[in-house]
Amino acid sequence: MSDTRKFELSAMDNVMPRFFISLIFTFRLKDEATYEQVLDALRKSLVNASEELPLLRRRAFEIPVSDSNKTIGRLEAREHVDWTPEVGSNDLSAVYPDYDELMDEGLPQDMMDGELILPPGRKSIDLEAGTPLFLVQANYVEGGLILGVSMLHSLVDGTSAVLAIRTWAKHMRIQQGEVPPKFSIAAECCDYKKINDVWEAAGAPVAKGTPEDWRLLGLLPPGVSEPPIKPAPPMITSIFYFSANAFARLAAVATATNDEKGDDTQEPATVNDALMALLWRCVMRARQTAAPDSPSYSSPDAVAELDTTLDGRGLLRDKVPSQYMGTMVYIVTTRLPFAELVAPSTPLRSVLRAFRRAVNSVTGERALEVYGLAATRLPSYAAGALKWPFATFDGAESCFSSWLTLPMLDIAFGGRLFVNGGVPDHVRPERRLLDLVCRNCNVFPLRAEGGAEVLISLTADEMPLLESDPEFLEYAQLLCH
Repeated sequence: MSDTRKFELSAMDNVMPRFFISLIFTFRLKDEATYEQVLDALRKSLVNASEELPLLRRRAFEIPVSDSNKTIGRLEAREHVDWTPEVGSNDLSAVYPDYDELMDEGLPQDMMDGELILPPGRKSIDLEAGTPLFLVQANYVEGGLILGVSMLHSLVDGTSAVLAIRTWAKHMRIQQGEVPPKFSIAAECCDYKKINDVWEAAGAPVAKGTPEDWRLLGLLPPGVSEPPIKPAPPMITSIFYFSANAFARLAAVATATNDEKGDDTQEPATVNDALMALLWRCVMRARQTAAPDSPSYSSPDAVAELDTTLDGRGLLRDKVPSQYMGTMVYIVTTRLPFAELVAPSTPLRSVLRAFRRAVNSVTGERALEVYGLAATRLPSYAAGALKWPFATFDGAESCFSSWLTLPMLDIAFGGRLFVNGGVPDHVRPERRLLDLVCRNCNVFPLRAEGGAEVLISLTADEMPLLESDPEFLEYAQLLCH
C-alpha cells in the first residue's frame, strides 16, 4: 500500500505481551442529548484526533527474519491514512439497567462484560495482516454511555494509552464548540527508536542476565519454563473504595516513614507506596488464613513477593520525553519473609520501607542494562517464546498495578452532550480479566474528591477473609462485586 509509513519498535515494545489492554469509561448524558448525536461526535472527533496524532492509525506487523533482522517474531508499526479507527456502536438499553441504577449499584464488575461492551476486534491478533493499535465501541444505556476502548499492548502502555485518549477527548470538546486546554504530543514522542537511541548513547550496556535482571523486564530467563497452568479456582472480584480520609492516613504513614532516622531510601515514600504496602499485607494475610497449611505461607523460610509495575519514563526523565508514546513498563519485586509481612507486630511503615527500597533500587542505569538484554539476548520475540512469571496461583507471589497517578478521571469529553463536562464517572477494566491465570489487584485513578477505587480478585475462600480483615477495613469499604 502506497504512502504507508513504517516504524521500528523498541525492544521494550517487542517483549510486551501481545494482547489488547482495555478500558471502560462511563459517562452520564445530558437529558437533551441523543445517542445518535453522541455517536456522531465520537466518530468525527476521532477522525480529527487521528489527523493530529496519526499514531492512532498504526498497526503492528511481524517482520520476517533477514540479514538485517536476525530475531524471530520482531514487530514493526505501520501507519496509513486509510487505517483511521472507527467507532463501533451497540445499544444495550434493552438488556442493561439505566445509568442511574448502574451508578446506584456502584457499577458492579459483573456488568463490565467485555463480550458486550468492548470492540470485538480485540480478540484477533493477526500480525501478518496487521493488528490495529486503537479499537473503540460506544454502548448506549438509558441516560448514559459506556465507552469501551481497546489498545494493543505491544504499542502502548498505561501512560501512552491515556495520552492517546486525551487527544481524542480534546477533539470531542472542539466538536462540541468548546475551547479545550492546550495539549499536544510532539512528533518525537511517537518515535519508538527514541529508547534505543538513548541506550546506544549510554554505550549499549547489557545486564549479566541473572533471574532478577530478567524479572525486571517482566520475563523469566530464556529456557526457563513457566509455572504449570492448573485449573483456575472459583474467583470473586470486589471493588473497594478508599476515601480521601483513608488516603490522608496513608499519607501520614508515608510521612512518618520518611521522618524515621536511619532510613536509607533515595526517594521518599509516597501515599501510593503506603497503599501498596497495606494491600500487600492484607491480601497475603487473607491467602494465608484460607490455606494455613500451604508451605508457601507456613514454611519457616517462606518469602512473600510483590511485583508492581513501574513507568520507565521517570527513570530516564532527562533523556526520554514524559509523553513518549511507546511502552516503558518495568516490574519491581519486593520481598519480605512471609511471617514478618503478616505479623501483627510488624508496623505498616516497615512494609512500606521495604517496598520503597525495592523501587529505589531500579535506577536509570539499571533500566538501560536490562533493556540491553531485551535488545540483544533474545533469539525470538514470537508468541510462545517469551515466558512470564506472574501467570500462576501457586506460591506467595502477588502482582499489583496502580493507576493512581494516571490522569484518567480528569479527561473531559465535553459538556454539551455529557454531564460534568464529559469527565467520566468511572474507569474500569473488563470483568474477570485475569481470573483464569492469576489473582489480580488494580488501583484506579484518584478521583476529584480525593478517594480512589481498588479492584481485587481473589479465590472464593480468600475474598471473605479480606472483606472482614480489621486492618483492611480501617481504610477500605466494600463498594460492589
